[in-house]
Amino acid sequence: MAETEKPAETSTTQELEFEGYKFRVDTDLLDDVDAFALINKIENENQLTAIVPLMYYLVGKPEFNKMKDYFAQKDAEEHAAELEKAGKPAEPTYKPRMRLNKLGELYQVLIKDFNPKG
Repeated sequence: MAETEKPAETSTTQELEFEGYKFRVDTDLLDDVDAFALINKIENENQLTAIVPLMYYLVGKPEFNKMKDYFAQKDAEEHAAELEKAGKPAEPTYKPRMRLNKLGELYQVLIKDFNPKG
């Protein structure tokens, strides 16, 4: 008896890029009730804090932490460049971070092409 071949599964994992940071996300997870609850909080209840658990869900906590580190490093570099341009000395107490506006922009990148199946 000949083996039947399984049809190739369509991958829903995509590589996305945001300001030089590349990461993989399974976009099919956006079409899930857990993601929907978080997206509803963000979109309809203006709870931007729900972006973080959504990111944990979509890319995983370790990847999100790498992403935060990347954007904190960019923040430090941008801050240092601004000070240098203004002729000011470095601020040793400056705490680089992933800014909230970056998180919001990242969220937009994630959902821009999302179209749930009806």
